[in-house]
Amino acid sequence: MKFTSIHKKTRGMRKKARNLARWPEHHKELDIESLIRHRKDYVKIWIDPFYRLYQITPNKIGKKNPKHRFQKQILYQLLDIYSAWQKKLDELDQPYYLKIWIGDPEFMDSQVVAALEPEIDYYSKLFRDKEQGKEFPLDIRHPLMEHFKWERCWNGYYIWESDLDTAEEIQEAQHKAIEISETFFNGRLEKSYFIPTGDMWVGSIKQSKNAIILKGDPNHG
Repeated sequence: MKFTSIHKKTRGMRKKARNLARWPEHHKELDIESLIRHRKDYVKIWIDPFYRLYQITPNKIGKKNPKHRFQKQILYQLLDIYSAWQKKLDELDQPYYLKIWIGDPEFMDSQVVAALEPEIDYYSKLFRDKEQGKEFPLDIRHPLMEHFKWERCWNGYYIWESDLDTAEEIQEAQHKAIEISETFFNGRLEKSYFIPTGDMWVGSIKQSKNAIILKGDPNHG
């Protein structure tokens, strides 16, 4: 895997911006057969060079975020994908989950996600609520934006205590974690730590009888 340093300037951004405009076109066509077979589908931001990993230190890696103006452009495209997918999902005449996830500051975690039963329940409970306390981070002019409701949730990752080697690592995980869970796995009690990385904004609209009413939808409650 080739690493791109966080400090290295990304060159040729004008050309990359032109390529960015073409990125969503083949993602707008939802593969209904695949969705029915796997009960879920999603579009992640596999856009060069931002999807490539960069190395911060030997012990920490992450994704390089696009500049703010490109984040706004990508959000516009995710909304277009959402709209195209919603039309296809309405034709199925069954409940579905359809959301846009926007990571902040981990923008490269953003995606459009669709699911059918039995995956709807899993995705609707995936994120933990977070106090609103701030405005949605991106302001764009798109006809759907005024109909969207964004729910601020926690973004982050889980660490199993059994994967930690030293007492110092366990102590650090305990200090960073906002949630500690215990689960029986392979006959023994396993402890996991949820380490937050920022916000995950989960957004959707409801325009049909089939779109399932979940927390975060404008007509919920």
